[in-house]
Amino acid sequence: MKAWMLDQPGKPLVLRDEPTPQPRRGAVLVKMEAVPLLSYTRAYIEGKLPYAYPPSPFSPGTNGVGRIAAVGEGVFGLRPGQRVVVHPYWVADEAVAEPEQILIGLTGISAASAPVLADFPHGTLREFAELPASTVLALDGMDDVPSARLAALAKFSVPFGGLRRGRLAAGETVAVNGATGYFGSAAVIAALALGARRVVALGRRAEPLSKLAELGRGRVVPVVLTGDGARDVAAIRKAAGGGADLAFDMVGQAQEPNATLAALRSLRRNGRLVLMGSMNVDLPIAYGEMLLNNWELIGHFMYSRADYLALVSLAASGLLPLDAVELTTYPFALLEEAIDNAGAAQGLQCTIAGALGERAWG
Repeated sequence: MKAWMLDQPGKPLVLRDEPTPQPRRGAVLVKMEAVPLLSYTRAYIEGKLPYAYPPSPFSPGTNGVGRIAAVGEGVFGLRPGQRVVVHPYWVADEAVAEPEQILIGLTGISAASAPVLADFPHGTLREFAELPASTVLALDGMDDVPSARLAALAKFSVPFGGLRRGRLAAGETVAVNGATGYFGSAAVIAALALGARRVVALGRRAEPLSKLAELGRGRVVPVVLTGDGARDVAAIRKAAGGGADLAFDMVGQAQEPNATLAALRSLRRNGRLVLMGSMNVDLPIAYGEMLLNNWELIGHFMYSRADYLALVSLAASGLLPLDAVELTTYPFALLEEAIDNAGAAQGLQCTIAGALGERAWG
């Protein structure tokens, strides 16, 4: 089979022939059709990120859509020929207080996750990917949806998990900070699918916020942040009709805490703030302010299996409009061009490698 291999972080990716694996017990073999690319794929390949890389050489790639080619022993709910979506968040299935966890094809997470990375080092940028069955979900009844479109589920998975962790309920108002970003824009659409009465979309740029407002059809209210804390809080609370029930923070690489604090202070009494971004500075929280407002602060990472099942169900029902994402597709053989495109993507844009059948590998 063909596979993109990274011999060592910092070296170029190489497309070469590799042995086609056979699925082990508890694993499945997936013929990959479409793989969404992270915006920071180039920096990752060049070894510029403080990640725990899988042992080299390995195939990177996190999410994807494909069909099951074979199943290993001990796999009972999946079958060959089944169309599936795969994701990288693998938590060891052990009855311990803090099981080891990794992001397959990307990085280790827990302190002692190196052996887990070594067990499944390869991601989805290969013709056939062997993956734990617990990271594969069936897409039954969605054969009419193109693989590239289904691959956009990855864009929604992370914010969807955070919104559910924040207990967003139908009829509530949520303020999304970082709404013009890769995951933040998807959070706006996901919140609508979950039944939010109103989504206050926060960001620095007016144009992408206005596009989200158009998609929201009256349920999305844009607020352009100024950096003036008091002014921004007032604007968010007004847009939220007096205050938000939930604030969701998805700002990447934030260099100052003002926008996050504005989102926090826009909450009604008993409101919740979910943190899923990647702020590079401390978040100064006033103890008394938290206490008097009965606010809840939630740090959250990724999603649960139940979250992803719910996400697929929403997409299958049409309640989650995957066509809101603007797709750009490349054959697997043109991965380098796809990586460059992914690095320039903004908002609801998404770059997909593959999705062209047998021609995808050139």
